[in-house]
Amino acid sequence: MKIKLDTKKIYLAMAEKGTTVTEIAKAGGVSQQAVSNALNGNRVGRVKVVPAICKALDFSAKDIVIIED
Repeated sequence: MKIKLDTKKIYLAMAEKGTTVTEIAKAGGVSQQAVSNALNGNRVGRVKVVPAICKALDFSAKDIVIIED
């Protein structure tokens, strides 16, 4: 099972809200590198990254998490 993020949806919401990776990281208490890695598809990483993105962009996890077999 592979977990990845719907980065198209996330980047679109970031553009609409004018939110940066740094702002998401600060709002969620995670590093900018962790958010950047998740958005670049390198790895979702720590469990805190998804809630940080959700909090900053008003998503639920089911809106942005894609689980592949």
